[in-house]
Amino acid sequence: MNLNEKKDLADILSKKADLIYKKIVILLAIAGGCWIYWIKFIDSKDVYFKFLGYSLFIIFLILCVGIGINYLKLNRIEKDIHE
Repeated sequence: MNLNEKKDLADILSKKADLIYKKIVILLAIAGGCWIYWIKFIDSKDVYFKFLGYSLFIIFLILCVGIGINYLKLNRIEKDIHE
């Protein structure tokens, strides 16, 4: 691999890492909002709000899985950069 190919590969990997960072920030913000509203709605006596609270908790769990997957992708890109 010559120097030009290495620069191109590093540029592509840095762009992928930047996109993953942006996705993680967005997912963290949404997960935080779901968490706060879950706590707020779960204490309600109304059945509708309790159901909404549990729905938000399920969405929160799905977002946490997405954040974990993105961190694994970021780790793979970091290993590719070191090679």
